[in-house]
Amino acid sequence: MRAAATRTSFMLSPSGSDRVETITGARHAWRFRPHFHAGDEIVQVLAGRARLRLPMTCREVAAGDTIVVPAGVIHRFEPVDGSSWAFTSRFAPSAAKNASSGSSRDALGARAMALLAGRPSLHTDVEALAQACKVSAGHLARAFRRETDTSLHNFHVLLAVHKAKALLRIQAPIIEAALDAGFYDQAHLNREFVKTFGMTPAAFRAGWSAA
Repeated sequence: MRAAATRTSFMLSPSGSDRVETITGARHAWRFRPHFHAGDEIVQVLAGRARLRLPMTCREVAAGDTIVVPAGVIHRFEPVDGSSWAFTSRFAPSAAKNASSGSSRDALGARAMALLAGRPSLHTDVEALAQACKVSAGHLARAFRRETDTSLHNFHVLLAVHKAKALLRIQAPIIEAALDAGFYDQAHLNREFVKTFGMTPAAFRAGWSAA
C-alpha cells in the first residue's frame, strides 16, 4: 500500500466553521484495513467496482454510486476479483459519537474499547484486557470480533492512528505524533497510516499546513 499512497491526493475545503477533508484515489486495487472515521464518510466511486464490508453486511458498489458510512462505524473497502477502482471520500463533521465512545456497544465491547484507549503503548495484551473484563481472553477476542468485525489489536492501532491524526492537524512533528500516539517510531506510524487511509502522515500534515 505504500506505493499506492502516491496515487492519492488530499485537500481541505471550508464548510462553515469547519474544514472538510477529502481524499481522492486514482484507479488502483485499493484494499483498506478495517477502520472508522470521526466524521461521516461520503464515498463516490469514480471508476470500477469495490466491495464494502460492514460489521453486519457486505455490498458491492460501482462507478457512479455514492455511499455514506456513518461516523464511528468500522468498515473496509476492497477490490472485487482484484480489479482496480477509483474513489473520492469526503469526511463531513458528524454529531454522532465515534467508535471509541461505546455508546452503541454492548457492555463488554465498550469496556474493552475504554481499556484500549487508556493503554500507553501499542502492546495490546489481550490477557490483561480479559482479566480486567473478568472473562477469558478467547471469549473477549471472539465477542469483540463478532461485534466489530475486527480484532482487538487492529482497533487499538486505529485509536492510535486517530490520536496521531489529531496531533498532525495542529502541525506536530511526525515523529512526535508517532511517539505520543504509542507507535514505536515514525516508520511504524507511516506504515499503519498508509494501510488505513492510503496516504502518508506527511501528506496529511502538509494538507493541513497549506490550509
